[in-house]
Amino acid sequence: MKKIVYTLFVAVLLGSCSKNIAIEDIELLNGYWEINEVETPEGESKAFESNNHADYFQLNEMKGIRTKIVSQLDGTIQSNGLQENFMIKDSANALYLNYQTEFSKWTEKLERLNENELIIVTKNNIRYTYKRFIPININE
Repeated sequence: MKKIVYTLFVAVLLGSCSKNIAIEDIELLNGYWEINEVETPEGESKAFESNNHADYFQLNEMKGIRTKIVSQLDGTIQSNGLQENFMIKDSANALYLNYQTEFSKWTEKLERLNENELIIVTKNNIRYTYKRFIPININE
């Protein structure tokens, strides 16, 4: 029992010491990101070794768009033409992406953001870990 209490204490302590994303760093979201791993609340995870699909984020101050893209073998990028608009919200020492489309509204939490890694958590506590996307180009 003591071991469980100690483990929970350490987990809470480490979680409370984690660095929040500074609003000044939000520009790092711009660009192409590919899913590297998906983790469920139950701890199950699936890793993606390589992927020709990615998400493209483009910010304009505290508003942005997100669209799905596919890398072609010649290095070019094709979009599916659909965009999801979002607004960045700074709330309770965390940053959130608030989406609204013609059909739905939802929010995702930005858990981590740096030059090479992006972690987004959904309201169902599904954690998406992204890495910077590098298009495939067989001509190089």
